[in-house]
Formats: sequence, structure tokens, C-alpha cells
Amino acid sequence: MNIEELRNRIDQIDKEIVDLLNQRCEIVQQVGEWKKEKNLPIFVPEREKSLLRRLQKINHGPLENASLLAIYREIISGSIRLELPLRVAVLGPEGTFSHQALVTKFGHGVTAEFCPTIGDVFKAVAAKRADYGMAPVENSTEGVVNHTLDCLFYSNLVIIDEFKLPVHHMLFANCPTNEIKRIYSHTQVLGQCRDYLQNHFPGAELIEVASTAKAMEIAMAEQGAAAIAGKLMAEKYEVEPLATNVEDNSGNTTRFIILGEQEAHPTGNDKSSICFVMHDRPGALYDALRPFRNHNISMTLIESRPLKTGNWEYCFFVDIKGHIRDKNITAAFDELKAECAYFKLLGSYPSAE
Repeated sequence: MNIEELRNRIDQIDKEIVDLLNQRCEIVQQVGEWKKEKNLPIFVPEREKSLLRRLQKINHGPLENASLLAIYREIISGSIRLELPLRVAVLGPEGTFSHQALVTKFGHGVTAEFCPTIGDVFKAVAAKRADYGMAPVENSTEGVVNHTLDCLFYSNLVIIDEFKLPVHHMLFANCPTNEIKRIYSHTQVLGQCRDYLQNHFPGAELIEVASTAKAMEIAMAEQGAAAIAGKLMAEKYEVEPLATNVEDNSGNTTRFIILGEQEAHPTGNDKSSICFVMHDRPGALYDALRPFRNHNISMTLIESRPLKTGNWEYCFFVDIKGHIRDKNITAAFDELKAECAYFKLLGSYPSAE
């Protein structure tokens, strides 16, 4: 076929796709009405995970799975908006990596409730100003986000899903590279770019600010200043970065948790998060971890945080593979509770791919 015939065929396929998408949306609206009648949540993470996995299995190319999933995330986002517009609380302001994670996870169909702190994300969901919350909990380079762990300890919200965002940093400035004297960014971002900054800007002053959005605001207005931020900032300010992928680890990834009040059902590939406080005696932590070995359970994270109730008292946070409905998980937790002064299930939810 010649080029015009090929383009005509593409136009025909596009029409078929649009017709099918609208047929899908009509069914989605029926699902939404059914959920309202039954008072069921609109966002169901286990259903989303199942759908995305099935799509990858039936995809035979040449469209790559990453592209297919990006397309379907927007389809899912638009579908959720038809059922009931969702508001998700996220660490702001607009253009931060948390905002980028929100858009990548939920698509453009949800409304962002930007919050000044991670604690305010939790409060917005608890106060019903947002349907769900999204908060960073761990970075592959800099480790856990302590503020998020502290909020999980004191909050009644649970983790219903998780999402991993590959994080690539960019250098922005309104001056040439050789004129940069100060570099602004969030403390976590500066830590993720430590080697790059030392090698390329050994004499520059590194200044921590509340967010990458604040860093960009300063850098765009201040002579001799630069900011390290993400691609959403390039779109917002309509500027080209002076350098891209300036993070020290090319696999730099931040894990985000989705916060809500509903229970996520098992998917077969799940994770559970807990926290507990031990009685003050020798060997207590060893005894607390023994149930995981006894029941053949893998831990993916263990972290301690000081309690605010007294000096040298700690709460331990643990992530394990499995769901609370799994018999071996339930048995292990029952044994663990017997060793603890305090135990809390933070959530069982689908594991990020």
C-alpha cells in the first residue's frame, strides 16, 4: 500500500478504537452505579493490578508493554472519573516528584490535593478532604522516608497499594553552567545526586529547600542559581534542562504508598506492612523475627524509629511478602503479637511490579 492508503487504514483503526473506548466507558458507568448502590470503593487496586497483568500477557507487540501500560493508565483514570471523580492528597506543590508519581500512577483524570507536608497528606484523607493519599516511603538511594513511617504509626489509615517511580533528575538554571554558584533542591534529591554535584560543581553552595518546586522558583528568579528537579518542572516553566539524568544511580527509584481506609483483597503477589514495639529484654528482636523464619516468610524491609513516648524506645517497621489472609502470614503475626508490647497491621496490598 502507498502512504495515503496506510494513513487511511490508520484513520479507520482510530475510529474503531474510539468507538470501542466509548463502549467500554458505557459499561464503566454501569459498574459505577452498581458500586454506588453497594457503597463500594471506586478505586480497587487489586482489580487494576489484575487488569494490567492480563494486558501484558495478551500483548504480542510491536507495542512495548511500558507504552501499553501508560496508555491504559490514562484509560483507567478516565474511567474512574466517569464513575466518580477522585481527589488524591499528595505532597506539593505542583511539579514535584510526588506530583509526577501521582500522574504516572493515576493518570490525569484524578484531582490532586496538594499538601505542604507528608503529615498533611494523612490529615487530608482522614478528614475526608481527599479520597486517597499518596506518600513517598522509600528511595533506593537514600533509604526510608522517616516522616512517612512516623505518620503510619500514629494514623488510622492503611496502605492499600504501592507504586514505584523511576526517578531521573535534571539540572535547570537561567544562566550558563559555568556561572552557577548555588544549587537548590530537596534534601533527598541532593543526596541522590551527591557524586554528580561534587564532580561537576565542587565549589557551588548546595542549599536545601522544602521541595523541588521551591527550588525551581528560586533558580528561575535568582542569578547564578540552579535547581535539580524533574521533568514536570521543564513542562511547567517551559525550559530545557542544562543536564539530564544527573542522579548518581541510574536505577534510582522511589516507592510510594497509597493510603486509604478500605481493605485490599489478595492478588497472589502481595505485600504486608506492620509495625511493632518490643518488650525491653535481651533477645527480644530475635524472638520477634523468628515467626517469619518458622513460617517461611520473606522480609523486604526492616527499619527502626524512635518513639516519642520515651528515650531509647523504638518501633520497628517491617514489610513482608504475602497477604494477611494467607494462613502462614496470620499464624506468624499471631506468634509475633505474643512477643510484642504493641503490634499494628499497616496494610496488606498488591505488590508493585
